[in-house]
This record gives sequence, structure tokens and C-alpha cells, in this order.
Amino acid sequence: MIKQYLGIFLFLFSLHFSTTAQEHQKLDGVWHFRLDEKNVGLAQVWQKQDLDKRITIPGTTDQARYGEKTTGSDFGILTRAYKYYGPAWYQMDFVVPANWKDKRLYLNLERVMWESKVFIDDKEIATYDALSSAHLHDLGYISPGKHRLTVRVNNDMIHNIGDKGHVYTEYTQSIWNGMVGQVELIAKNATRFQNPQIFTKISPKKLQIKDTLVNEGGKRRNLSLSIKLSDRKTKDKVFETKKNIDVRGARQVLDIEEQMPDLVKLWDDMNPNLYTLSIQVLDKKNNVLDTKEMEIGFREITASKSKIMINGKPVFFRGNLDCVHFPLTGYPAMHVEEWERIFKIYKDYGLNHVRFHSWCPPEAAFQAADRLGLYLQPEVIWLDWWMAADNPGREEMNTKGRPQGLGSNPSADAFTQKEIYRMFASYGNHASFATMSIGNELGNSNFDVMESWLKPYKENDNRRLYAVSSARKITDMDQFIATHYIDKLGGTRGILGAHTDWDFEKVYSQSKIPVIAHEIGQWPVYPKWDEIKKYTGVLKARNFEEFREQARKNNIEEQNEEFVQASGALNQIMYKHEIESFLRTPSAAGIQLLSMQDYQGQGEALIGWLDVFYDSKGITTPEKFRMHNDTTVTLLRVPKFVWKAEEPFLAKVQLAHYGSTDIQDGIYWSIKDEESRVIAKGTFAKRTFARGTSDLVGEIKSNLSAVQKAGKLTVEVGLENRANKNEWQIWVYPTVKKEETKKVYVANRFDAKTEEVLRNGGTVLLDASDLGNLETSDIISYYPLYWSLTFFPGQGKNTIGMIVRDKHPAFKSFPTDSHSDWQWQHIYGGARAFYINDFPGSYRPLAQPVDDFHRNNKLASIFEMKVGNGKLLVTGFNIQDEKNIVSQQLRSSLLAYAASDDFDPSYGRDASLLRKTFTYIEPLKTAVPSEFSKAVLYVEAGKLSKKINQNIDWTKDLDQSESKKGTTYTVKADGVWKDETSAAWQGKEIEVDLKVPQGMIGSLYLFFHDWNSNGREADINFEGRDYTLTRHDKEGRWVKLHVMREDSNDGNLKLKIKGTKGPNIMLSKLSLVEDVE
Repeated sequence: MIKQYLGIFLFLFSLHFSTTAQEHQKLDGVWHFRLDEKNVGLAQVWQKQDLDKRITIPGTTDQARYGEKTTGSDFGILTRAYKYYGPAWYQMDFVVPANWKDKRLYLNLERVMWESKVFIDDKEIATYDALSSAHLHDLGYISPGKHRLTVRVNNDMIHNIGDKGHVYTEYTQSIWNGMVGQVELIAKNATRFQNPQIFTKISPKKLQIKDTLVNEGGKRRNLSLSIKLSDRKTKDKVFETKKNIDVRGARQVLDIEEQMPDLVKLWDDMNPNLYTLSIQVLDKKNNVLDTKEMEIGFREITASKSKIMINGKPVFFRGNLDCVHFPLTGYPAMHVEEWERIFKIYKDYGLNHVRFHSWCPPEAAFQAADRLGLYLQPEVIWLDWWMAADNPGREEMNTKGRPQGLGSNPSADAFTQKEIYRMFASYGNHASFATMSIGNELGNSNFDVMESWLKPYKENDNRRLYAVSSARKITDMDQFIATHYIDKLGGTRGILGAHTDWDFEKVYSQSKIPVIAHEIGQWPVYPKWDEIKKYTGVLKARNFEEFREQARKNNIEEQNEEFVQASGALNQIMYKHEIESFLRTPSAAGIQLLSMQDYQGQGEALIGWLDVFYDSKGITTPEKFRMHNDTTVTLLRVPKFVWKAEEPFLAKVQLAHYGSTDIQDGIYWSIKDEESRVIAKGTFAKRTFARGTSDLVGEIKSNLSAVQKAGKLTVEVGLENRANKNEWQIWVYPTVKKEETKKVYVANRFDAKTEEVLRNGGTVLLDASDLGNLETSDIISYYPLYWSLTFFPGQGKNTIGMIVRDKHPAFKSFPTDSHSDWQWQHIYGGARAFYINDFPGSYRPLAQPVDDFHRNNKLASIFEMKVGNGKLLVTGFNIQDEKNIVSQQLRSSLLAYAASDDFDPSYGRDASLLRKTFTYIEPLKTAVPSEFSKAVLYVEAGKLSKKINQNIDWTKDLDQSESKKGTTYTVKADGVWKDETSAAWQGKEIEVDLKVPQGMIGSLYLFFHDWNSNGREADINFEGRDYTLTRHDKEGRWVKLHVMREDSNDGNLKLKIKGTKGPNIMLSKLSLVEDVE
């Protein structure tokens, strides 16, 4: 497969080299131009016409304001100011100088979307269709003098890869038309390099050059090859040699290996040592026929069972996703300076890895990563099940062409194979090109077919590690995997509770290859309205303008910065919580964040602590973030965040060390109060920490009895002789004395008694955690919603944090910052917020959940008001749980405030309105087993059937079922069977279609019951993934199937079961459990 493309892509991929023997003529400037909206240009021979419009190249039609001028906002994405899809024609005259008479000419278009067709003097020359690499058109030999160049660029979908992968999408970049980056003519001699590929070895240090020397005409020639290596920074020469070459024929294979001196330094993320390699072909008179110059790093990449190894040493990949975030131009940066700016930000935040989700960046990105020390993972494509189907009611998810997966899509198959080859050939020499996969979540693709595509590269090119797909499935040839789930092992990411004494070692340690946690994070931050004015380029934030208008309507626009800071604080709490879990997992190979910067597609996933321009939102600093995301990180395993003062504080200290060498150091710890007074402290003896380890150091046991009032404490753990340190907050509560006061009536219903107290001028503290309905209130979650409310609408969460008036006297004895933190999580179960959109704009609740910006409701969870002659303090948090120390502390603080002279609300509300707000609805009783308490659907098949020992057609009323969130199901089977032992849906084949909350994540539990031991077995297909059910005689067996967001995003789940042994298959119970905190 590799060889079949060599002739096609002659010279194509040496564009990143600086060439002195070659000559260049830049074609930047104003070109003649014409749109071809009706696609008639080829038929009407436009290459023979003088095009009448003008456009600047490099550039795009969007930048030149050609195409449809748009109005309004596109759903879920930024909006192009001007849109054009289809062919556009570009034309200019150029002069071939006399000294190019015997040179072969090439037209280099560094990046084009998508197809370029080239004409010289009316004659069609070549067509090219790369998306991830340059279009290098072979023009042949052209006579000196004036000539006309015409290029037809078509940005319509040339191959059926859909329009959701980032290489071709409106999600983040745009489907632009134009030519960007280098646009130039290149003149080459008849004898020249084809595309030198550079291989390095580190023990001993060697340099290997592989290429084919082109010798047009095939005449035998005695040539020489000059090789020079110098330090990129100092310019000092470190190696030089000259080799004679006897060239016989039109092509001569070069395979040269040279021993390097010991002074050559190795390249990695911490020490990105680079060298300038210059290779020249010389004739007998030492005339230079061709030169290639490049920056190279000496490194090797391998893999152990659990770690990616750079130069034989384990590295933890601290990665981030790049999904083409360039709203000013609509296409990726083409200059190394911009990529260096971006990658310096990566390094500032402790990152050393970039995964380019379903796209490959230009040469400048690889060059910048080489210089700064980052490991890059480019990809080609993104295809998944939902892209091949219609999505009724979710038109924004409908994918152009409804592309089938690779292996079943001839158009995409051919294109993808070419793109893989072009990517390797173009960028393979870069030290930063460390890993690759064909694409993201290739769920509906044939993994055997894709594996066959990559195997030849793995066998012949060891400069990077290979994986067929990021997530979905692991193949035998994969050398690493970035995934969120491993079949038969379990999940590789997630939040496992309000403590830090957990990890994923049980899963990761069983993997045979290094596992990188796939796309962790995805915690939204409320948008800054000031960001709107930054969109001065081709993409406009009209969606932001609409969100801002809704915020204005609901009287929250003026709170914008508060919303940003509160949601941003929770965003950072969650990122820290997740990142540390992987550092606590000794067998984890790394992480890939989604992401440091906002993602402006798929329903505006504003999940970064930086905006899409890589500007800080002011919610963290590089220094603070590196405390938990760096080469060496101190870790604390704490079983909970909330403590009673009378119990001992227990924790375990761990150190994750992925620095350049082993280190020797001691570790200190301290516990301080909010005034920085030391409550307790200690040390652990100096010891050696090996590179690539995450070791437990020791235990902390401390007495907290000195804490006399409820407060927040900070636990700090650091290295004694280094700057590395980390910190965590815990909350400590002495026993709360339950104090009642006749001044305040505490109620949990807004009933006649409550109204009577208010009418008579009394004070009421209302626990409203069980009050309200769908129109007046919303159940709130401590954990923010995931990714985007509109892209994953069925989450059952609508909030992204909470503003707390922490200086308000209501919280005088309840320790809190200005945002929700882990102590609030302790009382969030069943908590409510109430809609107060009609309250005055100046009104500020004491605790105000941040509603997602797609809804922008003004919410209140703790708030106060006058009611008639009385005063009302409302809490949507449960303050009646006597076993919950946080609940009791909040009750004490609110009660003391309500009884004080400080309680003097200014805003008045009529009791008749409050009756509607604080309604009470009796909860329904459930028959669902406790282990399935989070189920959105629980079914016991045929349990209500009154017919025994006979098969009857299935109807839903035969089942005993309970559902939530509108979840429903239908069954196709041979029927329902019930006898004295059990009941089940039965048949040779069973199909279950489920209507579920869109975007839910969780598990589908199936109970198969072969109670009469007939040796039943079956094949199970769930959402396109295959499983095998083996014998399950007598007692039966529960089967757990993972539900991904992508499975449920269309609101449908499909289960197919086919019996393979036994008379039929019997499915007795089904439970769909949502993964929510």
C-alpha cells in the first residue's frame, strides 16, 4: 500500500524543507477571480476567459466577502458572515525566468479546501484533493516567458466523509474556499531528492536518511551527497560527511546511516533539543543540484504495557484537544509564530501533548511543537453511527451525505488511505509527531479493514505509535489507545464521588497497551458578553448576542462576571478532581482534556478556562493549574471533604513523578485555617522517587478537635526542596447545637399555618426542598451539566455552578466561598432552585445557581422577601436532615440570621404568587429495586400477565414497568412466557427499541433467565457493538452494556438479541440506569 502511492506523490511532501538549490516564486497578491455558483465554469471553459473579479491570495472567499451575506445565527455554532459552497476560479499571469528553462516547475498550494484543478495557458494540468497536506501540482517544463495560471477550487464535499469531522466542518473552522499558507512556484533540477525521510536512533546515536533520488533521463552520473548537522540554537556544527553516489537509471534508492557523536542531545518534551540537518546532492564540479534543510530531533518512541516511552523513559501525556479554533480567519494558522504563541500557552499550563481531533494541522504547527516540546497526535477523519442516520427533531445533527463507516464507504475509504499516506509523508520527520490514529470514535467502521491500512506503516516506520481509532475499540495492532471505555474492563474516566481516594487502576492495569483517558473535562463556563466584540473576522458570535438578549430579558445581564466566575470556579474544581484521579492511577498513560479552550461547535461547548482566542477568562492561573498538572505532582487521597471536629482527619499522600530523572526529596504537609494559622503539620522522610511512578508515600492522621467553629481548612502537600506543592480544601464542623427560637417559625410547606405567621408579621424559615413543580422550580445538581445543554439535552441537569453571597450575614456561621464547592455537594441531593425571572433586575438571591446560558433563567436557591407584614427566608436545600452535619450547619446559620436584626428584606411578594411557586406534590411510591434507584426505565417482563404456561403476544401492559424522563420502549419477540418460576420475553430473536433522554450516559442492564437449564446462549448487538452471552442456566445472568452519549444523542437505543443455542432466548428484566451524580 505504501509503495502504490510513491509515483503519485512524487516530491509532494518535502515542502517543509528550506531549499537553496530550488528556486521559488511567490504568488501572493491580487488575483483575478469568479464564483461559479451554477458549476458551469468547466463546460464554458473559464480558463480561457479573463475573470472579472478580484481577490487577495493567500486568502478565502469569506475574507474577501464573496458569497451569500448571512443574517441571523446558525444553530449551535458561530456564523459565517459570508457563505459560499462550490467551485470558485482563481487566475493570475506569471513569468517563467530564463534560468528556469531546464527546470521542472511545481505549483505549491499549502492548504486548500477541498479540490484544486490547475490550468496553464488554458490546458488542464492536474487535480488534487488533499485536506491535511499541501497540493503540489507537477506543471512539468514550461518555456520562459509569460503564462497564465488558473486554479479552480471546489469546497463542496468531494468524498463522502460527512461534514462533522473537524477536517471539513462548520463546527469550528468553516467550509472555506480559497488557498492559504504558501502559494508559490517551485523550480527543480532534473536530478533531485524525492522526499527524504529521517530516522534517528539513540543507543548508539545514529542518523538514517531514506529517499529515492530522481534522475530524469536515466543517464549514469557520479554524484556526491553532503550531510551536515548543526545545533539549531548555537549554530555549532556537530557532524559533517560526504558520500559518493553512483547513480544508474532514473531512480536511485538512498539508505544511508551515520553514527552521530555523543555530544548530540536527545529530544523530549522537557528538553526539546533540535538540530538543523542539511543534505545536498552535488555533481562532479560540486554544483548543488538539490538541497533539503530541516530541523530534527533525536528521539525514539516505544511503549511498555502501561506507559508511552520517550527515549526509553516513561512519559505521562498531559494533553489537550485542538478542534480547529480560529474564528478570525475560519481556517488554521499557517505561520509558526502563531503556533508558538498557542503552544507556549500549553506549556504554561503544564501540558505536553496535543490531540488534533479528526484533523491534521499544517507544517507550522509541527515546527512549533518541535521547538517547544509537545507530542502531537494528528488524525484524519471522524465517522460514527449517528452520522449515517437521520436524526428527526435534531436536524443540526444530520450529517451531509449520511456517510457510512470506513470499510463500507468506498469514497471515504480511498480518500482516507491517501490522507494517511500524505500525513506521514508530509510531517513524518518531525520529532513532535509522536502518535496517530485514523480518526475519532470510528464506531460504525470496519476495524479489520482499518487495521490492514495501518499495519504496513507500523511495520516499516517506527517513528510514532499507531492506533486505529481514538475510542470505540482496541485492535491487535494498536500500540496505545485514547479511550473512555474498554470492553470487558470498564470505564477509563469519570467522577467517582466527593472524595479523592479513588482511581482507575483496576481497569488500566489490565490493559495490554498504554491507555490515555479520552476527552476528559467538558465542564461548561458561562460566556463573557465582552467576548462578542472580539469576533471581528469571518465568524460572528451572533448566537452569543441572542443569549445575551435572553439574559437581559431575564434580568441577569448585569451579573455576567459573577456568572463567569462562579461557573468558572466549579469548572476548575472539576478539572482538578479529574486530572488528579489519573495521576493517582499508576498504570495511566495520560489524559486528553476537552478542553483548555472553548469549543464553539456542537451547541456551543464553552468548556475552557480560556476562550476560543486562547485568552484567559480569569478563573485560574498557569501557576495554580500546574499544581495539579505538571511533571511532578503531590497528591492527597482523602476519603471525604466534610469532617466532624471530633473525628481524626485521615488521608494518604501520593507522589506522581514524571520528571526527567529520578529525584530524592522529602515531603511535608500542613493543615491551615482561613487565617493561615497552622492546625497541624508533618513530614515524610527523604526518599527516592523513580521517574514514571505514582507511589503512596504515607498516611496523615491529625486531630481536628482544635477547630471550635465551622470552617474551611486547607491541606497543603509539597516537596521539601522543590517548588512543587498542591492543596485541597476540607470543611470541618463541630457538633451543631440544635437551637430553636420563638422568633422564627421553621416550615417545610407553604401552607395555611405558614401564611398565618406571615400575615401576623412573623418570620418564617421555609425549607422548600420538597416544594415546587416543573413550572416554578428546577432540581439542581452540584456537578455541572456536561458539554452542551443543546447537544446533549437529556442530561437532567441545567445548571453550571452557583453564586453565593459569602459575605452576607446569612452565612455568618456557614463556611463558604463565593461559589459552590465540595461542602455544598454534601447537601445538593434533591436541592431545588426557583425561577425568579419576574423579580426586579436589582434583586440578588443569597445563593443563586447559574442556569445554563442556553436557558438563562434567573434562579434562586436561598432567598428572602417580605410577604405582607411578615418576613420569609427560603432555602431550596434540605435543612431537616439531622444526620447531615452540613445541612444542620446551614440550618443553624440561616436560623440565626432570620432571628437577627440583620434580617430585613426589602423586596415584597404577594402570598398568592408564592402559593403557586411553593406547591407540594406527593412523591410516587416505587417498586424498583434500590440498586436501580437511578434507573430511567425498569421493566420486569411479563410479570403482570395472567396467563400461565402459554405464549402470548407482547403488549406493554403485560410488563411491570416504571419510567422517568419520558423513557419508553417497544419489544419485538415471539411472545411473552410466564410460569410458576418466572416470566420473560422469549424468542429466537428479540429486539428492544428504547426512546431515552437525548445525550444520556449510563448502563443498560439485562437479566437473561434460563430457569429450566436448556443451555441457552445468544449474540447481542447493542448500538452496533457485538457481545456474546454464554450459558446462564438456572439462576440466570445480569449483563451490563455501556451507554455512550453518542448512542443516545438521537434519543434512541436499539438492542438486538439472537439465540445461538437452546430453543430460544429468555429476557426477564431490563433496567436503563442513568449515570448522574
